[in-house]
Amino acid sequence: MFEEVLQRSGFWTSCGPFSHIVLSSRLRLARNMQSVPFPSRMTADDLHPIREAVERFSRESVYGKSVDVIDLKKIDCNEKRYLRERNVITYEMEVSDNTLVSVCSVDDFSILVNEEDHFRIQVMRPGLQLTEAYRIADKADTELNRFVPYAFSEELGYLTTCPSNLGTGLKVSALLHLPVITLKNMQSELIPEDKRKMVEIKGTVGHMSKTLGSLYQLSNRISFGLSEIDIIETVDEALGRVLEIEDAARDEYMSESRLELEDKIWRSFGILQHSRRISYIESMGHLSNLRLGIILAVIKNFDIKAVNDLMVNIQWAHLQRNSGLLFKSTSESDECRADYIRRILHSHEVR
Repeated sequence: MFEEVLQRSGFWTSCGPFSHIVLSSRLRLARNMQSVPFPSRMTADDLHPIREAVERFSRESVYGKSVDVIDLKKIDCNEKRYLRERNVITYEMEVSDNTLVSVCSVDDFSILVNEEDHFRIQVMRPGLQLTEAYRIADKADTELNRFVPYAFSEELGYLTTCPSNLGTGLKVSALLHLPVITLKNMQSELIPEDKRKMVEIKGTVGHMSKTLGSLYQLSNRISFGLSEIDIIETVDEALGRVLEIEDAARDEYMSESRLELEDKIWRSFGILQHSRRISYIESMGHLSNLRLGIILAVIKNFDIKAVNDLMVNIQWAHLQRNSGLLFKSTSESDECRADYIRRILHSHEVR
């Protein structure tokens, strides 16, 4: 079962709409069970009704036998890290002893159990597919509600651990690759002042000015007082602006500084192709440049999906799993990473 779940979780290594910038869309619905304390205050006895609801959902829902449940305390730390690196679970779930994840193969969604809330229905899609993600999440939400009496207030909406999720309980986000915006330090221009109470954009290490591989996450800040459609449209509008800015910046850079850009791209390619030891942080920076080079046709005859795959597969637990090793030090992982990247690049006939 664990292996089957892993095979279905390559959510952003594929390509979808506007995937030259938007790697993935993610939608989460936070839900809690009536009369059960929030996860941070739960006792061992409080877990029973939560677990029973998840098991009934896996047996009796309209999704039939396509739902698998993984009890995270029954798998080892390397497997949990692997799931976290693929965004199947979160770091909070990785270090907890009372968490489960339910994964559906039919509509390809997951339910995170006892993360911050009792249930978080999560849908991820490659490229920009917010509406499609919501359609799937809404169906799963309706079905889960058959087995879980939701904590709900007519005044406040769905009751959640974090006040920012009150109301719809909806969190909409997109993972963005913004290499030229990062290069030109244009991040402050992305969200207009009058929209910053509604949406936010963060670097992949939690702060706008700190990112990895020029990757950012844009998401809604509040879910109270708005409908689900309002939230999706607000995020979609903000994404449209970011797409325009990055596209224009790429065109301008290619027009005014083509040689400089090509030099940066080919230097990164050379480092990746010949390194014998490389860190995750450094490799992500070079892969970002390589990805941009493929999109701008500086590098030809190279499948962008291979670069997307590399960005996932060079993580610690992925390298261990793919190589069959258990690293004893960072230098071992750096050597394995360099070897893995070289093998993938050498399998492509680049021009």
